[in-house]
Formats: sequence, C-alpha cells, structure tokens
Amino acid sequence: MTVQIFSRRFVFALAGLSAIAATGVPTAHAQDRSIVVTAVSSFKLIETLVPDFVKETGIKVDLQVLPYPQLRQRSMADFVSGSANSDVYAQDIIWLGEWAKNGYVRPLDELIARDIKGDDAADILPGALNALSKWDGKTWSMPFGAYYFLNYYRKDLFDQAGLKAPVTFADVDAAAEKLTDKAKNQFGISMAYQRGGPIVSWFLSTYTGAGGRLLKNPPEDFAPTLDSPEALAVLKHYLGWLKYAPNGAVGHHWNDQTVAMQSGRLAMAPTFSINGPEFAKPEVSSIAGKVGYTTMPRLTAEAPPVIPFGGWALGINAKTQKVEDSWRFIKWLTSGPIQTRLALLNGTPVRYSALQDPQVQKLYPWVAEVAAAERAGQVFPDYRPRYPFYPQIEEALGLELNNAALGKSTPEEALKLANEKIRKIVADAGQPMK
Repeated sequence: MTVQIFSRRFVFALAGLSAIAATGVPTAHAQDRSIVVTAVSSFKLIETLVPDFVKETGIKVDLQVLPYPQLRQRSMADFVSGSANSDVYAQDIIWLGEWAKNGYVRPLDELIARDIKGDDAADILPGALNALSKWDGKTWSMPFGAYYFLNYYRKDLFDQAGLKAPVTFADVDAAAEKLTDKAKNQFGISMAYQRGGPIVSWFLSTYTGAGGRLLKNPPEDFAPTLDSPEALAVLKHYLGWLKYAPNGAVGHHWNDQTVAMQSGRLAMAPTFSINGPEFAKPEVSSIAGKVGYTTMPRLTAEAPPVIPFGGWALGINAKTQKVEDSWRFIKWLTSGPIQTRLALLNGTPVRYSALQDPQVQKLYPWVAEVAAAERAGQVFPDYRPRYPFYPQIEEALGLELNNAALGKSTPEEALKLANEKIRKIVADAGQPMK
C-alpha cells in the first residue's frame, strides 16, 4: 500500500496484488475504482483508518479535508453547477434542509433498506439519524458524528473552591466570578463571540439549554422568539460572562475557547462534545483527568435539562456516477466497528455499541450521559433550525449578537433587530407565523 499526500488531499491507493487479494478483482480494474470525499477539518482523524477501507475493497479514496468556510463554498459551487468534483460530501446538520430541498444529494433509503437491517439498524442512535439525515420523509445522508453541547468544567478548581457542578445561570455566574484570577491568568468562563457561526451557535446552545426555541413551533408556527424575556435574560448572562473571559474573547472562535481550556486558563468551557476529548487527552491537554461535565445552565433548577445537538453526516452527490462505491465507503465509515474505533479518537460516535464500549466510556465518561439522554428524548436537534433559510438567519443574528458583544448596541436592541430580520426571512420563505 502506498499513501500519497498532496497539500490538503490525501489519496489512499492500494497497490499491486493486495488489491486482487482483497477484492478478487484484477489490479487494472481495482485501480480504476476511486472516489473523492470532501469533508471538514475534523475528518482529518479518519486518515489513519481509510487505508483499511482501501485494503478491504480496492476502492481508492481521495480525501480532501477543508476548513469549514471552504467546505461550504466548495460543496455549493459543485452542487449549483451540477458537477461531481466530489462523490461524497460531509454535511453539517444545518445544511440538511437546503441540500434535501434542492436535491443536491441523493436519497439513501433504498440502499439503507438493502444493506442495514435488524440489530445493525437498531444500533444507530435514533436522535442522530433523525436530526442529521432525515428530511421530508426521506433519508438524505448517514450520520457520522454526533455532537452534544455540554458545559465542561474544571472539577479540581470547583472542588478546591467548594463548588458543585453548576445547574442554573446563577450558579455559572457565581462560579465564574469566584474562579477568575486574572493575576494567575485564570478565567472563570469563555464562550465563542466571533461574528457569524461561532456566536450564533454558542448563544443558541445556551438559549436552548435554558429551554428556549429560536422558532416557536415549526411547522405550525415559525415566529422567532428572540423578543421574549427568556431570550433577553439568557443574552445578558452570555454577554456578562465576558467579564470573566480572557482578553480578546469578544473576537474568539470556538477553537480559541478550546485552546484556552486545554492550556488550563478556563474554569468552564461550554462546547460540543467533539471538543471534550481535546480536554481529556494528556498528550494535548494540561487539564487531563481534571475535567467534569454537566448540561447547559437553566433559568431555574426545576427546569428539565435540554441538550442541544449538532453534528455531521455523509451524503452522496446527486450527480455522481459512483453511487455504489460511494455508498460502500459511507456504510463502512458509519458501521459499528469503525464507529467504535473513531469513538476512541473523538468520543462522538453515532452507534449505541460505540457509546457503550467500556474503553470509550473510561476515556470519555460523558458518553454514558449522552446515551441516556438519547433514550430519554432530552436531545434537541433544531436549536439551529435545519430549514433551507437558516444560513440567512445565521448571518442576520450573528451580526446583531456580535454588535451587542462589542458594545455597539444593548442586548434589548440587538434582539429586537435580530427578531425583526428573522421574521422577514421566515416570511420571505413563505412559512406561517402567528
């Protein structure tokens, strides 16, 4: 086997007789079988696994790993032009409705019914499958990574200060204030405040964790709720946490938050579970073994917990001619055994068998809570509504939230403007509002 690397491209090629042994197909034919997979940066971790797929199938994989904005640009350019520069695309949860409505990817229901049955089908997390892949009665992708938004905190610092895991916003505020010591370069909490996806995703996770819903009750009522007292209360807390954050946090991306937590500068870092392993791995984190986790804060302790859900799936370009080879790769990557191997690397599997693996639970103890939340129905996938017009909402809301974080507007002004803009976006999309 040879592995050839070209900048961001990783072409895994199985050479010589090993292709014949693995597939029973002559080498010349095996060399003709190849697919292009385009994915976001976090998919880089599958590089070490892909050679096993090549060895097993004889299908070469050109894995093109791109930063998030570039993936969005590349995929949309491919889809809108009707080309197939990539056979398989990684799909963010918020793109599902848009891709399905426009037929950018092909439905997978017949392939799933043919190849994934019985216990194998039951092993897939239902929340992940429904949230990441199902739209308008069809299955448009296969879930790859399930991300749950949790509040990660420094258990050692909390124990030393006599603090319990925070439940309410008041608990978070009090802990953030008590655990901030700027002279020691120690800060109570930090969030993502950068304009666009970062501040919108992190604020809406906080709002949803408090029981809020951006849109009132789709599909009957799409009215935005950012003019509510609850939304204002949440935003005031969210902006207030800047007092306990590192300098420059108002411009921070979620990656900046991750690094600050890894380096031991934060007491709390609410984030997706994909980042949890980055806190737990001793080779990259100075706080390994010192991290606790809990659900996002609520306005009152009596309110039920809600876990905002995000993640990634894999879809087949509607224009590709390589459907079977593309499906074989997706089926392999989302299978129980491979998901367990991936879970040991990133703790975000979409299979019950992987979540329940003892080694995975030992490394990343929060996965047990995730599995329980899936069964209890506490996972909420639409905290960022998956409708085709969501990218417009993100742009409008991101601007107003960032203006409030920068002090250019008050929280009241920011939410009023954002709510008005979102109402117009929803109205233009022809959706009902009461």
